[in-house]
Amino acid sequence: MEELPGGPLIKTITPEETVQIVATIFSAHFPNHDAGFFSATLHQVQHVFAGAYPGYQRCDTAFHDFAHTCQATVATVRILDGHLKSGRPPALTPREFQLAVVGILLHDIGFSKETGDDSGTGAKHTIAHVDRGERFAAKFHPHFGGTPDEVRIVQLTIRSTAMNVAVSQLPFRGERERLIGCAVGTGDILGTMAAPDYPERLPGLYQELAEAAAYAGPRAKEVTRYRSAEDLLRKTRDFYHSYVQRMLDEEWGRIYEALEHHFADGHNHYLLAIEANLERIDRILAASR
Repeated sequence: MEELPGGPLIKTITPEETVQIVATIFSAHFPNHDAGFFSATLHQVQHVFAGAYPGYQRCDTAFHDFAHTCQATVATVRILDGHLKSGRPPALTPREFQLAVVGILLHDIGFSKETGDDSGTGAKHTIAHVDRGERFAAKFHPHFGGTPDEVRIVQLTIRSTAMNVAVSQLPFRGERERLIGCAVGTGDILGTMAAPDYPERLPGLYQELAEAAAYAGPRAKEVTRYRSAEDLLRKTRDFYHSYVQRMLDEEWGRIYEALEHHFADGHNHYLLAIEANLERIDRILAASR
């Protein structure tokens, strides 16, 4: 479990801190396995976001960037840690832990634009980013030593982060695979909404959705939910209570409860941070009236 510092436990995480947290948790559960896998894999993914990976440009999305990926990765690994500490079935193998990390690292890689794609930003791929991420995972397999079956598992974990995904209908082969998908889906949304700068970043999310709608043609209604950045802020609390909580409980199997076994005081600091962010959004809106 993590020690309780004087400040909040949910903080902005650098890539270096992400590797350290992931490797430390992995080694605590699987001490006889090399944790160097995570540093190598994360740096390859970081190259994609930085535009240093063959065939891809630098990430230019305002919200879904590598900083978000790091927040989501740490949240996912903390969930896995809590699950393993709880002793509840199913237990995970070291390789399944690794594949979960690959899945969360690649879950938003579909926003990345290929070389020569010069119109708009990666936000135009919002609707298709999960499909694009799954295709990228198939190409990325040499970097994590993925067999065809392991690529399938990673692709399903990416699919588990899609909006309105019906996890129960995804073709997982067993409860361990399903648990990985639920952990990744949960880690994505909790890492997003609990991030310390989440309220300040929401205008960037609105920009992405507006651009996605402009490129979506007949599918524009899928991303046209907000009239302005302020409208998005105003509807964030309802989004959390009506959509996120349903997904956490019904689709992702309440795996977020494992976080109570991760933190030393037995509290779920991700849910607490989200509530604090919602209150801060309320104050921002009140000050703008």
